[in-house]
Amino acid sequence: MSGGSTGHRLLSELGVRPVINAHNDLTGLGGSLPRGPVLEAVSAANESFLEVDRLSDAAGEAIAGMLGIEAAMVTPGAAAAAVLATAACMTQGRKDLVARIPDTTGLRNEFVVQAGRRTFYDRCLEGAGGRIVLAGDARATSAADIENVIGERTAGVFFYAPGAPNVVPFDRVLEIAGRHRLAVIVDAAEQVYPLENFSKYVRAGADFATYSGKFFGAGSMAGILTGTAASIAAARRNSYLAFEGPDAQAFGRHMKVGRAEIMAAYAALKNWLEMDHGRRFRHYRRLMENMRSRLQAFPFLSFSYEDGAVTADPKPPDSLRVTFDRSRSPKTLADVVRELHDGEPCIILRPHYQWVDPDRDYLDVRVSTLQAGQEKVIADRLAEILGG
Repeated sequence: MSGGSTGHRLLSELGVRPVINAHNDLTGLGGSLPRGPVLEAVSAANESFLEVDRLSDAAGEAIAGMLGIEAAMVTPGAAAAAVLATAACMTQGRKDLVARIPDTTGLRNEFVVQAGRRTFYDRCLEGAGGRIVLAGDARATSAADIENVIGERTAGVFFYAPGAPNVVPFDRVLEIAGRHRLAVIVDAAEQVYPLENFSKYVRAGADFATYSGKFFGAGSMAGILTGTAASIAAARRNSYLAFEGPDAQAFGRHMKVGRAEIMAAYAALKNWLEMDHGRRFRHYRRLMENMRSRLQAFPFLSFSYEDGAVTADPKPPDSLRVTFDRSRSPKTLADVVRELHDGEPCIILRPHYQWVDPDRDYLDVRVSTLQAGQEKVIADRLAEILGG
């Protein structure tokens, strides 16, 4: 029996069926599907034992070289990268302080977060004992708001890229933090295109920037932390790499990165940087046009092409938006997304079937996560559900 057949049999035993993911590179759906050179790199890593610390350091050095920055390290996702960044800010890599984490009593352990751009991802700042201090309110954050909450316990300022109109922009955050000699941590998890996004934050002066491997094809268990040589060295001293030594006091043991994940991150990033992205977006356009062609006969539907990524930089669309005229549609949006999920095959798109806003009148089909032919399956299922 082949490995593939065995794997499908085991999935069947667990009662878990494959999903057509037209939502996003969502962690809850497995992140992304590693392909080609990434799978080959993972396979090579799994053929033998390796000294993981040397592999990690070599990959970090190679990644930094590809990006034209001082330093980088592979982490088990962008969230773990943020945790290690905060640990580095609070301990500065000092051995005595590293041994105390997550007890940060008496340390500079506060991180300024703009309340106008608050997300649930910033909870990562608390993972190593950091404390979130909000600047401004949910409506907006000003430079004065940031200045007003900076105190003797402030260790850094957190910036959620790409920012928003109602918050202080990145360059101004850098200026404020620099004047107060504070670290800047950028959550750039999804900022993987245009390609210069991988380096622009640390080149501009940020101490750290975090990236999620799932957005450039590395799967769900790899991320990258970029920064200055000093900042990455301090993060490393708090990581699982420092735990695997004579002192074994670094708290980051629970954020291990295996040889397969390290190789996946390196190979995926290399492939992403060398990829013909113009060709990638042209392919997306064809998929969206195929679906639109199949569904355009429904008079209560209208269509547009949208960019489904959370980035400030304009780029070609990767999502087909299907808007419903609710006065004429035979089914509600909630009914449609639920039937797509419950049918065969299982299809998940935006909005997720568990999170449907009753006032929403459109769904988005993200094509960047589709496999060959799945756009036709989705269009046919939508047509079937809508009575065509």
